[in-house]
Amino acid sequence: MQNKTSILGLRVKAIIEAVLGLLILVLIDQLAGSGNMFWDVNPHPFWIVVILLAAQYGANEALLAALLSTVVYLLGPWPERSADVDMFAYYYDILINPILWFTVGLVAGAFSERHLRKVVTLEEDLEASQERESTITESYSFVKNRKEDLETQIAGKLTSSVQAYRSAKALETLDPQEVLKGVENLVSAVMGPQKFSVFMLRDGKLQATVLHGWNQSDHFAQHVDSHSTLYQNVIGNRTTLCIANSDHELALDRQGVLAGPIVNVDTGKVVGMLKVEQLDFVNLSLNTVETFKALCDWIGTAIMNADNYQTVKEGAVINPEYNLMTYSFFKRQSDYLMHLAKRVGFDLSMIVVRLNNAEKIADNDRVTIARQLSDSVQGVLRNVDLAFEYQTNGEEYSILLPATSQQGANIVRDKIAKDLDTNLRNFGDSNFSYIVQAIHEAA
Repeated sequence: MQNKTSILGLRVKAIIEAVLGLLILVLIDQLAGSGNMFWDVNPHPFWIVVILLAAQYGANEALLAALLSTVVYLLGPWPERSADVDMFAYYYDILINPILWFTVGLVAGAFSERHLRKVVTLEEDLEASQERESTITESYSFVKNRKEDLETQIAGKLTSSVQAYRSAKALETLDPQEVLKGVENLVSAVMGPQKFSVFMLRDGKLQATVLHGWNQSDHFAQHVDSHSTLYQNVIGNRTTLCIANSDHELALDRQGVLAGPIVNVDTGKVVGMLKVEQLDFVNLSLNTVETFKALCDWIGTAIMNADNYQTVKEGAVINPEYNLMTYSFFKRQSDYLMHLAKRVGFDLSMIVVRLNNAEKIADNDRVTIARQLSDSVQGVLRNVDLAFEYQTNGEEYSILLPATSQQGANIVRDKIAKDLDTNLRNFGDSNFSYIVQAIHEAA
């Protein structure tokens, strides 16, 4: 953290650094130099003070450094004017350095302030992302509570308490595909239908995503458009249809016994349809219909929370599972650093770390490997080096190295490889390859 104490808008720390820097340079000139304020040295050593303050603090402090440098510079002994040098050329030689100090200090300081503002914006984005993740966690807790309430309600109808418990636990995941698998197991355990299906609403149509018990001789529709009576009743009117009702039987149009909308009860948004095509007659009762409605609400909330979590995860800065910055943030940050490197003029390199045999490694071990990469970057490299997911499937990772040439990146690669080998000895199957790229090379 920089010292925030200031005088007239100038940080005291910057003032002290400027004065000390100039004092050291003057002492060097007096003790080891010619004592003429470096008139014959090009580039002038006072550039060191101006550039350092511009890069670290911004335009105001850079102008202060330029002003102090000019005062010290002009208070020293001036060179004698030769007879063959006109007055304009003489003063030009004297004043060109101060003019350049002020100009370059102002421009470089402005770029530095822009970078600092970008850092503040990124910190604010990170805080907003953490708040969104907290909201998802609260929603997840709500779904968990609803699960417990529903388990109590249907406890007497469960044919296998162990199977029902495992099915309900499957809905606690925040992976949409795993949620759908859990839905299939839960509906089977709670209601015991021979045939049922789950439809998701996409592009104004219902498309089947889960088909349980169907065979080739069945003629149930896998796509339901908005013109069908089934769609209009279930999606449009949000009606739970039961074949025991004559009106509902017409709306079902021989497509099933029960059909109901999958709704997120918090937002009221319809996301799909749960439909039972075959169920034992003795199991069709008023209690079955109420259980079916509760299942629809529960499934809708679980699916929406999983989708919301994935959306937030994609837009987040940090992947909490891997403790690495996300791939979506990598694209924004790499573009920003590349443009900044071109403007300011520093090297920018990247290391791609590939897990060659990822398909042979369990998901939990992949998480451990990704977290170890994050720890290696934090422990071995500088605090400005950034580690990202390079692919969302956990097979590739990237490390951005600002102000590092390709030769320096090769040294960094060796350090990372050594640290990973040391800390992942227990993962004998893990095998890495490394690619070093120069994104931008300073002229």
